[in-house]
Amino acid sequence: MFEIEVDCVQVCTCKVSNEDEQKIKKFIKDNPEKFQFMSTKEAIIEAISLLDVSLYDNYTETYSYTDDIRWSEYEKRSAEEILNS
Repeated sequence: MFEIEVDCVQVCTCKVSNEDEQKIKKFIKDNPEKFQFMSTKEAIIEAISLLDVSLYDNYTETYSYTDDIRWSEYEKRSAEEILNS
């Protein structure tokens, strides 16, 4: 047995509250210059990133995937020792 490190990405589907939805719409309407070259979807996502929107009050873990696998700094044996043992 040996140790590796894995970056696991957990993807969540988050429900935006009605209050935050109104905050997002107002922000986009009040700041059209920030969003003039974006699609509507991109503008909403950008506004969420810029505002203090609660994303994790109501969410579902949709799926996860491995983003990266690398050698663990906690593994005491070298790769050669593992293969030759």
